[in-house]
Amino acid sequence: MGRRAVNAKKFIVSCRVNNEEMDLLQRMAKETDSSISDLLRKSLVSLHNEKQQLSA
Repeated sequence: MGRRAVNAKKFIVSCRVNNEEMDLLQRMAKETDSSISDLLRKSLVSLHNEKQQLSA
């Protein structure tokens, strides 16, 4: 039996993007040495924090 993951991901979110958007995602992921999934998670948190700061 495998190990239990710390902070396991329970949900899958999918999204269609065009060629330019995919190129941008791949380039940004490479530049930040992260996966596209990690990049999108960080972006989500960043957008949330930005919204919170604007509301304050």
